[in-house]
Amino acid sequence: MKPLPPTLRKEAVTSLEQFCAEQFDERVGNLAVEALFDFMAADIGPLFYNQGVTDAQARIQGVITDLDQEVYQEPFTYWRRKR
Repeated sequence: MKPLPPTLRKEAVTSLEQFCAEQFDERVGNLAVEALFDFMAADIGPLFYNQGVTDAQARIQGVITDLDQEVYQEPFTYWRRKR
């Protein structure tokens, strides 16, 4: 998996740091929060990534299944339109 851009990583770490401070009523150091973030991204992140891929596949499959109905063109309509 590609690493996050530095600005997004910083925002994510800051958010996790705030979460820890609010939920556990104690400040967790930046290095500890970064280590926790790295662990979560490496070990738990693939769960969310894989679910996203599965969801995207299902959505695309649905679109493909409906494609024939969406783009179907009735043949031999020239004479019907002439009437």
